[in-house]
Amino acid sequence: MPQEPKPKSSPEGHLPGLQQAFRHYELHGDGKISVLLLGDCLRAMGANPPESLVQRHVRKLQAASIERLSFELVLGIYFGLGENSGIVAPGQARGKAEEYICSLRLLDEQGTGFLPAGRLRRLLTECGEPLSEEEVAGLLKDRVNDQGLVNYVDLMHAILS
Repeated sequence: MPQEPKPKSSPEGHLPGLQQAFRHYELHGDGKISVLLLGDCLRAMGANPPESLVQRHVRKLQAASIERLSFELVLGIYFGLGENSGIVAPGQARGKAEEYICSLRLLDEQGTGFLPAGRLRRLLTECGEPLSEEEVAGLLKDRVNDQGLVNYVDLMHAILS
C-alpha cells in the first residue's frame, strides 16, 4: 500500500530551523539549555506561549531537579503547547490580524483607523501579557503621525506578517 505524502507543514520539515534556534541558547557545548532559557528558546523557535505557561513548565522541571534541557525535551514542550503556542501559520496571520483590528476598532470612536499612541502604549504595557516599554517603543517606532496617532490596521498587519 503506497504511503501518503506528508504535508508540507509536518514537524519533520521544521526540525532544522527548530534545532538552529535551540543551538542559539545552548551555551555550554553539552547539547542542553538552561531551564531558565526555556521561554526565550520557545519564542525563538516560533512559539509565543504566555509567560505564565512557561513559568509553570519551569517550576515543574525544577521540582524534578531538572536544570538543563535537551533539544528533545524542549521539542516535546514546543509541540505540546497546542492552542497555547501562539504560533500563527502564514494562512492564519491575516485572520488573526483581522481579529485584533476588530477589537481595536471598538476603541476607535470616530472610525478613523487611528488610535492615540498613548492609549495603544497603555494597552500594550498594562493589559493581558504586558510588553515592556522597550518592546512597545520598537513596535510604534516610525508609526506615530504628527497628531500622535497610530494607524492600527497597518500596525496589526506589520506585526503579523
